[in-house]
Amino acid sequence: MRSSTTGIALGVAAAIVIAVGVHPVLGMGVGLLVWITPHRRRTREQRRQQAEVLEELPEAIDLLRLAISSGLNVHLAVAAVGERLCGPVGLGLAGASWRVRTGMRLAEALETLPDSVGEPVRPLVRVLVDGDRYGTDLETSLEQLAADSRLLRRRRAEENARRLPLRLLFPLVTCILPAFILLTLAPVLAETLVAFRQ
Repeated sequence: MRSSTTGIALGVAAAIVIAVGVHPVLGMGVGLLVWITPHRRRTREQRRQQAEVLEELPEAIDLLRLAISSGLNVHLAVAAVGERLCGPVGLGLAGASWRVRTGMRLAEALETLPDSVGEPVRPLVRVLVDGDRYGTDLETSLEQLAADSRLLRRRRAEENARRLPLRLLFPLVTCILPAFILLTLAPVLAETLVAFRQ
């Protein structure tokens, strides 16, 4: 955070120097670029982290359901799944299990997960906290939650697949289209010039 603030301050100073020394419009452009770049980078990082969470969430829910159906209580199931998953959800569950071992209640440790891991884990946290506090049936709730998270992951994959042609448009236009034009129009133009000269 401190390095990004320093970078923004240096960028704004450079923009002011460019605006005063070179041209005001160029300085405003540099200043706008310096202002927008960290926000875009932060937004891209948040999207990437949310995609990782959505990708791992169905497996985490399935493992929790399997652990609870085999006879483990909520705390032991969270600890077991946290040990076996390496993504953000697994690390969050492992961190919650560690906080429980240091004296925090499981419900309180789990309630901090949406802040550290991301909002997509909030329904899972709600189900686990209800199971820990009130003893509600976790298997049915986790089964429905797993189905919902798989559906959400499938929709996200379909959305990315629909965006793919638009992302491929720029490389297609800049790389393939000039070569296609060169191979198809160059011989025709050459023949036309030869025909005009005769």
